[in-house]
Amino acid sequence: MKIFKSIEEFIISKSGLGKLTFIPTMGNLHKGHASLIDIGKEFKNDVISTIYVNKLQFNDQNDYLRYPKSLDNDIELLERHGCNYLLIPDDTILDEIISVKAPSKFNKLCGKNRPGHFDGVLTILNKMFKIIEPEIAIFGKKDYQQFVLVKDFIKENNLNIKIIGAETIREESGLALSSRNNLLTRNEKLIAKNINKVLIDLKDNKQTISLNFINSKIKYLENLGIKVDYLSCCDPESFEESYNINEKDLLIAIAAYVGNVRLIDNIKLTKL
Repeated sequence: MKIFKSIEEFIISKSGLGKLTFIPTMGNLHKGHASLIDIGKEFKNDVISTIYVNKLQFNDQNDYLRYPKSLDNDIELLERHGCNYLLIPDDTILDEIISVKAPSKFNKLCGKNRPGHFDGVLTILNKMFKIIEPEIAIFGKKDYQQFVLVKDFIKENNLNIKIIGAETIREESGLALSSRNNLLTRNEKLIAKNINKVLIDLKDNKQTISLNFINSKIKYLENLGIKVDYLSCCDPESFEESYNINEKDLLIAIAAYVGNVRLIDNIKLTKL
């Protein structure tokens, strides 16, 4: 795997790299990221990943500073899964960067209590898209709202990029894999697995989905010591609250704090 330690070094070599499949990350990689590399290897293109902790998408400075880093292990994982190139930009990527504003529908769910988060995501991705010029980009669906954000941005700006969404990889307990899981204590991990259990119960009883049902699950989680940021049943494109499972697929999305660690997850409900 060729490692580029600056944007300038990458740009010098870019013309000789051919068509690329792009997998952006913030490092501290796990099996979920590895699955994205594996999907990327199914295409003819070479795979390029980036590791950059994007300060623009953190509305909490302490959260940014606490974000776990494990560069040596990350490089080993990427090499083991056949990643061809790794770009590790420094903060010069922010020089003369063009700010991008996320559409208003992204002020719901994660955007509601994390002002500016999705603006920061789009701003850095827009810069990376221009630098790397990928043919394909792969994103995990654990952050489903982000996946839709990027999909919409690519379409609205007529970017010649095919976006692929990858299914969430989970621990044996059902807890969605996340770099933040490393910040959980053993007891907090035991508590956190109830997040996925609640999602599965809502899916298994989707014919009775309602606001009261959602609220009962919020109360259940909070009784376990989980602080729920949101638990929402909504349209998977507009993120407007909806319980009309008879007419369309719905998304159940959650963000919650276990201790000081914010976790997200989701599950799709297919219409009856």
